[in-house]
Amino acid sequence: MYADYFNALGETMAAESRFMGTLYDHRGKLGENREALVSRFLRDYLPRRFGVASGFAAFADKLSTQQDVVVFDSHSNPVLFPESAAPLFPPSALVAAIEVKSRLTKPELRATVAKTRAFKQELRATFAHHPAPPRLEALVCLFAFESALDPLPAARVLGALEAGIDPRDRLDMICLLGHGLLLGGSMYAETTRLEATEPGQQRLAVEFENSLFLFYSRFLDYALARGEVRPQLMSYMPPETPMGVAVG
Repeated sequence: MYADYFNALGETMAAESRFMGTLYDHRGKLGENREALVSRFLRDYLPRRFGVASGFAAFADKLSTQQDVVVFDSHSNPVLFPESAAPLFPPSALVAAIEVKSRLTKPELRATVAKTRAFKQELRATFAHHPAPPRLEALVCLFAFESALDPLPAARVLGALEAGIDPRDRLDMICLLGHGLLLGGSMYAETTRLEATEPGQQRLAVEFENSLFLFYSRFLDYALARGEVRPQLMSYMPPETPMGVAVG
């Protein structure tokens, strides 16, 4: 039942995406509408403790690049400018950042790999003074409505692009809607029992038409396993930051 249900949802999302493509001439707005399809799906099916929006991670002294879709813990963390089009999320709030592509190509994948590496390194650095950093890092995923690459060729290209990159700084999951799923990074390390053929090169490609079901079930299990991360907002500031003068 569950597989059939999500297979129907995936077909509906793909049909909506194709129909949008016949109506919108503006690539930017078309991309935003496809991001909205992914946001709507997650908002509808993730537990209510998770919020879904587009916005920026607020590091100690700067913002991240804009993230197409952000999944965040809405119960335990504040959000800055919560009613704006692009809220700011403290590091502790972040559960996942998802890049949405209308059509995945090798140049698009290369750009996402570089963006992912920088984002993960910056996010990890912000927890340097946090008293209880998350046991599982926030996910960075890519969701593609169409792809020039099938799962296995995509995995090979990804392997070349991520050569030499710390596994913690790699893309965690790629959903090729209607075609399959790629697992890597923290997602592979935490949820896959298969032994890697080469140490440090852990990656798994799955061909499966019902890729939305695989994406959702893996995502949900990982997100719930992270548990709650307390904000501890002062921990994101450099230790030497003045916080007033004790007067009594």
